Amino acid sequence: MSKSTIKTIRIATRESELAQIQARAVGDALIKANKGLEYELIFVTTTGDKFMGDLSKVGGKVAFVKEIEEMLLRGEAEIAAHSMKDVPTQLPSGLVITSVLPRADIRDVVVCRKGEIFTNLKDGSVIGTSSVRRGAQMKRSFPHLKVKPIRGNVQTRISKLDKGEFDAIILAKCGLDRLGLEKRITTVLEPDMMCPSVSQAVIGVECREDDKETLKLLKTINHEPTWRCVTTERRYLDNLGGSCHTPIGGFVEITKGGNLRLIGLVASLDGKKILRTRHKLGYDEWEKLADTAAADLMEQGAKELIAATL
Repeated sequence: MSKSTIKTIRIATRESELAQIQARAVGDALIKANKGLEYELIFVTTTGDKFMGDLSKVGGKVAFVKEIEEMLLRGEAEIAAHSMKDVPTQLPSGLVITSVLPRADIRDVVVCRKGEIFTNLKDGSVIGTSSVRRGAQMKRSFPHLKVKPIRGNVQTRISKLDKGEFDAIILAKCGLDRLGLEKRITTVLEPDMMCPSVSQAVIGVECREDDKETLKLLKTINHEPTWRCVTTERRYLDNLGGSCHTPIGGFVEITKGGNLRLIGLVASLDGKKILRTRHKLGYDEWEKLADTAAADLMEQGAKELIAATL
């Protein structure tokens, strides 16, 4: 356990219950690793929280982090806790992602109304998801179902489901687990059926690049195996480009032999065309692995699919 000259570290976070749980996980990890340290949460309402329309009109995923990052740059908080899947691969000048907590369950799940069974849903049943990645894969695997956009935090989406606005919704398992809502899960979708989002199920920590004391603190909580996987995934995603309108999935896992395996996907919006890649290289060859997987998808035609969504 290390000792820091910082007594209280301010953690900027969105206001939703899930965001607060994730921020407290970061704060609790810091307290455990650093003697005498305390933390407080600084709440931020982001553009993404306020805007319930098409996110591309307000910058895409950056809408969930922009105000938080501006707070960091102004020095009003030392660190920010993020769902890493919401963090763009290119960060504002002066900010860095320094640490990640151990990854939770990467899988997506289906939540139906109580008593309903996903596989028994009738033709034309409405499935809610805010993700084009999930939507494209659902259209491919379950063409008899209708995919419709849904926005809001986890509880809001479940409320819309229970009110009958949707027959089922798709969510990340890790979010339901963290909220204690795992009993609402109807069906768990394995990665070969529903390739997860890049960096899904990972809580990351961002801070100012010139804040040496905070950088030192954050090193004490970084989970190296998760860091290696997420760093590889983000390089792979950056190589592909795309936007929040592009169905791109991918994740990296560490094999029993200690190698890295990247499994990725690029799809058309209608799910009629899905390109897949799967490569394995040594633990220290993460850059080559990311580049190889992205190049493989590009050679298969990913560039055209991505261009069609921009």
